[in-house]
Amino acid sequence: MGKKFYVVLSMLFLFCVLLVGCKQKETAKVVSANKTWYLYQDQGENDTVSIKFLKDQRAEIKDISNIDGKVGINRFNNQFDNPKYVLNRDGRTITFKTAKNDLVLRIIKNYHENVYGKHMKGYYVQSGSQTYKFAYITKRDKASNISKSQKKKSQSIAYDQIADHVVDVDSNTQPLADSNMAGNYDFSTIINYRRTDGNLTINQNGTYQMTLTEHSAQKLSDDTDSKVVMLTSVETGNVQSLYGKIYLTPKNLLTIDYYNHGQNQDRLLPKEVNLKVNSKATGNQIDNAKVRLEANGDQLYLYSSDYTVRVKDGQNNTKANLLTKSDTTQTSLKDAISQTKDYYDKYKASPLTSNADLMQLVGAISDNHNKKVGDIGVNFGDLYGTNIQPSDYQGISVNGSQQPLMQYIFLVSPSTNSQNGPAVTTTKGKLLIYGSLDNKLFLLKQPDKDSTTVTWTMVKNVSLTVPKLKFSLN
Repeated sequence: MGKKFYVVLSMLFLFCVLLVGCKQKETAKVVSANKTWYLYQDQGENDTVSIKFLKDQRAEIKDISNIDGKVGINRFNNQFDNPKYVLNRDGRTITFKTAKNDLVLRIIKNYHENVYGKHMKGYYVQSGSQTYKFAYITKRDKASNISKSQKKKSQSIAYDQIADHVVDVDSNTQPLADSNMAGNYDFSTIINYRRTDGNLTINQNGTYQMTLTEHSAQKLSDDTDSKVVMLTSVETGNVQSLYGKIYLTPKNLLTIDYYNHGQNQDRLLPKEVNLKVNSKATGNQIDNAKVRLEANGDQLYLYSSDYTVRVKDGQNNTKANLLTKSDTTQTSLKDAISQTKDYYDKYKASPLTSNADLMQLVGAISDNHNKKVGDIGVNFGDLYGTNIQPSDYQGISVNGSQQPLMQYIFLVSPSTNSQNGPAVTTTKGKLLIYGSLDNKLFLLKQPDKDSTTVTWTMVKNVSLTVPKLKFSLN
């Protein structure tokens, strides 16, 4: 009886040892879960990493703006492929073999939390010398009507007050760990099909400024860039080192929008100046994708999921935008506000100095009146131009006398609903021909369709006044 008892006890002990030894390790649970994991601190409102475990011991790693973010910047290995991961024998450590610096996560203890309606479950982990949350979403609360009604909208603000809302980026900065990164750089990219010229200045004190000039949208296959400028943006913020990478964290985003229909590229007409800021008082208003910098040999690259890469000759990495050293001096953000206002005031005082000015002003007036000038619909998306002379269109009045020559003139296609209106027949088809005299707008008409006689008639209820420049704060 005694021997049988010890045999049974020994078998139970061996079974327990085997059971403990076969227990699934924590890291094995993580990689086997068909989930998207998020690595973050605090409430995951910025500087978040998403991780999906794939086949062949690889993982898709993205730097995203916040938990549940849909777009981000992929982290690759040295072959620009999804990195492999390795599970340590301790069952608590995962190492991701990313380019330059590995991402190492060591599980500390279990974690669960409700983050803004997202129920998170996972672990507290250690990476480097800091503690993070590493979790996936188990459930989402229904959005309340209150949160929907609190959607942020831009509000008008007086010009002399907008600069007061600019966040100081020079406070609480960390100097660059790599002083070689400081400098001024040019780059070219595409944002929402808009060819974009960029200039980035990185300062030794850990601040940066980025100025972007976006042109009108066009096909990616086009050989020539559009000359029409849609907007200029000036972004300032801090350079941060996170997860072994260098990021640009924005604090201010100033956007200057221009009228673009019939635009005079030599004398742009500003439409609106808007300021967005990220601060504790206002929250994060700048909804741009994360921007990351990485060096590849002696070349520096800029990553952002908002940007479509324009590959330059000689760049080693075709998945990011190449930064090249530049001597271009940027205008500071506050100076951009004041200079735009001064420029606009001078423009308003003398709006018409050429045919191109008249075309741009009429285009702006049509933009503010449902694509109409008076009662006539115009189509700046078709034909328009200024390569004509006032003497080419000598008007004849009703009594047969010559009318005074217009000072400035231009032509534009009528809208579909205005084809049968006062359009003049030309070799290019039916076009509306506008002229200005004594700061009044005139339209050329053809009394007899089978005759070359034309006459100028004043456009009623249309004033050649420059539209108000709007200042707004988001």
